[in-house]
Amino acid sequence: MKKSLKYTFLAFALVVSFGIAGCSDFLDLKPKGKEVPTKLEHYNGLFNNTLLINLAFSEQRPDGSISPGTEPLLMIYMGDELIADASSFASMDRTALAAYKFEADIFNEDDVSAEWNAPYQQIYTYNVIVNGVMDADDGTREEKQRLQAEARVGRAYMHFLLAQFFGKPYNESTASQDLCVPIVTKATSADRNFKRATVEEVYRFIITELEEACPQLDEQTKHKLRIYRAAGYYMLGKVYFSMGNYGKALTALKESLKATENSTVPLGLFDYNTSLAEWGYNPIMANMWGLMGSYPSNFDLNNQENICTKQYNIMTIMFAIYPPTVYVKPEYMALFGESDLRLAFFNTKDYTGTTLWPYSRRIQRMTYSLGGDMPDLYLMLAECKARLDDLSGAREDLLALREKRIAGADAAIPAEVDSKDKLIRYIVEERKREFMMSGMRWFDIRRLWNDPLFQEDKQNYTHTDGQNIYTLTEDRLVFRIPPKVLSFSTDWENNK
Repeated sequence: MKKSLKYTFLAFALVVSFGIAGCSDFLDLKPKGKEVPTKLEHYNGLFNNTLLINLAFSEQRPDGSISPGTEPLLMIYMGDELIADASSFASMDRTALAAYKFEADIFNEDDVSAEWNAPYQQIYTYNVIVNGVMDADDGTREEKQRLQAEARVGRAYMHFLLAQFFGKPYNESTASQDLCVPIVTKATSADRNFKRATVEEVYRFIITELEEACPQLDEQTKHKLRIYRAAGYYMLGKVYFSMGNYGKALTALKESLKATENSTVPLGLFDYNTSLAEWGYNPIMANMWGLMGSYPSNFDLNNQENICTKQYNIMTIMFAIYPPTVYVKPEYMALFGESDLRLAFFNTKDYTGTTLWPYSRRIQRMTYSLGGDMPDLYLMLAECKARLDDLSGAREDLLALREKRIAGADAAIPAEVDSKDKLIRYIVEERKREFMMSGMRWFDIRRLWNDPLFQEDKQNYTHTDGQNIYTLTEDRLVFRIPPKVLSFSTDWENNK
């Protein structure tokens, strides 16, 4: 984590939020030392900002340029699929180690949290657009509303991600008392009277924003770096999904899937039966190097699985030349059958040929996108349908993914998955396989903590250093607010 940060609470965004690409005319306007958007193209240009793409905190260099953050989000170290031995445990940095041990205090006094700062950094820019675009000097009302809707969706989704880290999982019976994060709707660095809203207030704000704004989004997906209707409804569905409101989630996710069909850029699932060879996968070297080729980045327009780029970094162990800090538990690697082509993303030897057995590490895909992911869309659709008793529809969506990931007849759903409850559990198991070691498991653990179907899984919510066992508790489903942030609001109470 970066240290010695000079920004104050939320004011850091004022400095960096106008680091705009694609709007050079706007950058030349500096009345009274400030950047003031006046035209529609200026507001449109604000979206072409790399800070709206990366879910990592970025700092301003002395020359005024922006240094994008590279630290991984700590949710990666909170999943139950990880294991370490004494050597790799000792190689973790302090914050990763604290997260891996499920400690209460992950952040030190001088630490900057990408989980906190990056979303609020984006919210500042979105607020500039939401509050000002309707007063632009030119453009039609419809054009202005479309940009405002895109900013409202982005702003709401950043509040949602903040709630995933710093608010308790949504529980209808306690949401009105559980403290969450501040709801920030103004682009100002002068206000210091921020208060922590409750989980209920934050989710009500998010849902209202998304429900009102998504219908106004452009129907056609034209670029992965912007929010169109497919991404907006994905985000709405994701929010309802995390709340356990599977009926409303299904409605939104169906709208998202429908919108993916109306796109000028490719959207769909990669077929690993053919794509691995196209990316350069060499099965002879697989145990040592895994996928040797290049998986399309989130910025690649040909990455058809990426609906909207809100990318986050995974741990640096992706590079086969670096020693890993954590591995996948053997019992979790056993979830992959021999015909599962996703095994190409893991290796069991380091670059010298030394075996890592019985552990494996992920060595490809440096980043994932939380802004919209086709595999996640299909798996959420499948689970929602299963929970709502549309078992045939759930199987169809699940099979659509498995046929793209598993070779031959093994892609079929096992015959023993013959009931609603078994199907739901199998879909969640598929989520483990699809997102293994990406950090996505953290969101499912939070969502399913009180689900009767998954209580037995809690015995696996542990990590080890090769000698000691660290167990995830309910209190650690929430990150404590970093001390640096707390210092700006003396009346805030932190989580337990």
